[in-house]
Amino acid sequence: MSTRTVGIIGAGAAGTSAVKTLHTSEADVEIDLLARSGERPYNRTLVNKGVALGLLEPDQAALSVTDTRTSTDTVRSVNPQTREVHLASGKTRAYDALVIATGSRPRTLDETIIGRDQAVSAGQLTTLHSIADAVRVRNLLAGTHPTRVLILGGGLVASETASLLIEAGHDVALIARSLVPGATAIGEHVARRLLDLSQPQHATYLGRQPRAIRTHADRITIILDDGTHVEGDLAIVAHGTLAAAPAPWTGPEGIPVDGHLRALHAPRQRIYAAGGVAVHHYPGHSSYRIDHWEDSSAQGNHAARTLLHDLALADEPCRYLPASRFSARIHGHTFTGAGHPALGSTTRVVSTDPLLIVHHLGDIPVALTGIDSTRLVQDWIPHLHQQAILRY
Repeated sequence: MSTRTVGIIGAGAAGTSAVKTLHTSEADVEIDLLARSGERPYNRTLVNKGVALGLLEPDQAALSVTDTRTSTDTVRSVNPQTREVHLASGKTRAYDALVIATGSRPRTLDETIIGRDQAVSAGQLTTLHSIADAVRVRNLLAGTHPTRVLILGGGLVASETASLLIEAGHDVALIARSLVPGATAIGEHVARRLLDLSQPQHATYLGRQPRAIRTHADRITIILDDGTHVEGDLAIVAHGTLAAAPAPWTGPEGIPVDGHLRALHAPRQRIYAAGGVAVHHYPGHSSYRIDHWEDSSAQGNHAARTLLHDLALADEPCRYLPASRFSARIHGHTFTGAGHPALGSTTRVVSTDPLLIVHHLGDIPVALTGIDSTRLVQDWIPHLHQQAILRY
């Protein structure tokens, strides 16, 4: 049998995990890792935790991918029928199998907000998603100390970034659209506990949205929908992410996959999607995406194992079900979760001190969230999806 060729599009958590799984399988495959033009693969968890705060240089956040041919040439489009990829350089390559692991892009403020574009051009309004974003924030934080940072958003990344900035000696104001930020993503019990931890640490504007932005020579003013003016030196948008995929999947919806991470638009074409670009469907629930590092790594591993099966090089893995841990350090406390809490329709308090919540879909435990309960979360992970595995 001749050597099979595999293209991995995207060099983040999912893509590099797929590469490692293919290497360790010792299957007779030749791998191309296709990264974005001009971009060195990096660990995105270090964007806000290290580079933005000046604790790490960008090179220290880089990922090392050995024994693989890596091309920094953005994939513009994929032909699902032929598995040809069309690159920004004008080149075209074809593969026996493809894993699309292009991740996500940050949500930005709505274009209807007056003054948005001027604030972005002035460098006073930014996202914090990429190394380039982190360097921009680092440079501004270094210029004024302490800096007053306005964070638009109230989820885990926003809360963790606020905590890190305060620890570094900066002043923070958090502006969130929800009265209980993060409740839809991690559940109301834990979200309320995080809010209780956060409110004594910094100014919070809850249930508010920006209506207009004014940019000045040395500061930025955000005008909220109730007329409140909030001033700072820098504003960071932390409103979550959208899928980032090559054509023909260029919309914000991402790439729908089956339970083994095969792309549903081309189920027999040996095309797979993993990480923040993949759209899953849990039995009895609507479609969903997961965009955190550990789960993306698990998906990359699973997609590679499915690929090897479809090339008749390995056994088929079981259905993919999210169970990876994720965590954030917020104002001296550790939030820990596992699985995908947004799947759960009901919650059960297992422990109050430390706090641990089990999220259920019907009678199936699908996720865990807790505060300072890392050991309890770890003990509970083997119970996730147990009945789902038996049923499906």
